[in-house]
Amino acid sequence: MTKIIPIALLGLLFTACKKENTNPAGPDPIPVEDVQEIAAINQSLGWKIFNKEHAAKPDENILISPWSIQTAVQMAINGAKGNTLDEILELMDCKDCEVASLNQFHGDLTTMLTQQSGQPTLTMANGYFYDPNRINLKTPFVNTLTDDYACGFKNLDFTAEETSLDQINTWVKNSTNGKIDKILEKITDMDVAFLINALHFKADWATGFAPESTYETDFTKADGSKVPVELVNADRNFTFRQGNDYNLVDIPFKDSTYSLTFIQPAKNNTDPDWHSKLDQAKWLALYNDATYQRAIVAFPKLKLAYENDLIASLKALGVVDAFSDRNADFTDMGTSSNNIFINQIKHKAVLNVDEKGAEGAAVTSIGFGVTSLPPTFYFTSPFILVLRHIPTNTMIFTGYVADPEI
Repeated sequence: MTKIIPIALLGLLFTACKKENTNPAGPDPIPVEDVQEIAAINQSLGWKIFNKEHAAKPDENILISPWSIQTAVQMAINGAKGNTLDEILELMDCKDCEVASLNQFHGDLTTMLTQQSGQPTLTMANGYFYDPNRINLKTPFVNTLTDDYACGFKNLDFTAEETSLDQINTWVKNSTNGKIDKILEKITDMDVAFLINALHFKADWATGFAPESTYETDFTKADGSKVPVELVNADRNFTFRQGNDYNLVDIPFKDSTYSLTFIQPAKNNTDPDWHSKLDQAKWLALYNDATYQRAIVAFPKLKLAYENDLIASLKALGVVDAFSDRNADFTDMGTSSNNIFINQIKHKAVLNVDEKGAEGAAVTSIGFGVTSLPPTFYFTSPFILVLRHIPTNTMIFTGYVADPEI
């Protein structure tokens, strides 16, 4: 039986797959309102998958790249039809959407997200690796991914497994600036293709944190146990929201196009499942209540890494036929000796945060008063983080920090 494996990575692949705009503005800047629909799909999809991943591993660190996952999924649906396509569009809250329109909007938002002006930098790449002896690709599918996603196509002899793995994983490593070494461990007789998205993000804070102010303290995990962490901190003006349910601190990177958001339960929020109650609407509402004034903010230095196959989460969200060797319909992608279906959606993500800023990579194969103390936000117990594009709220990374030391 044949299999399609979408993969999304943090980083860039080979130059031919690179899609970025080195002109800060470009000839015709894209209005934010033109990409709100595709950005809303990203937010909805991101929170859905994050909550399913966290529910499956409630005591572990979680880190996903909603934008990488969305890109890989949107490329894949260009080869899908029938109920297979309908289920994926339902997952994206876009049941009546036209795939061609999604491709266009995705391209517009990609252009906006990857506009370069020195800092920050978000780079993306897409690649399709396949064995021409096992799958015959259809020209419209190849043309669409080439034109709309700047995707590079490379044919490999999968019977030469070691050589094929080396080429794919080297592409992954180069595309993630060395942050992710590989995505594949093996290629089986059933594998016919790997559809990969890769992205890499790096940025310094708009206003950095003094390294000499960093100090060691305890981080209290959900079970009450403590682990030592290095706490980055500052007393200055921040954008924050303090409420009865959640506290939020949003810290911008240079040029204020991206920010990293920290979310924790309010002191009187004793709900042990507080993290599972957040969704797209509640998250956006927190920003609407935020103010900019003096606060004391402290968060642990982070080196997060996460890896999982997302099929279980997507099945729980209603996508079934795409993973069925009998019912999947990817005939618009191509033909093979057996039915083409998705047999894995590997996702890897890494994110480092310190006094200077943040750097992350991800792969998908298919986060004041004068005389009295100002508000204080100490992220020394489990919290959620979201690295977002401020104008569109596109979620580049979303995570749950259960233990900063892992």
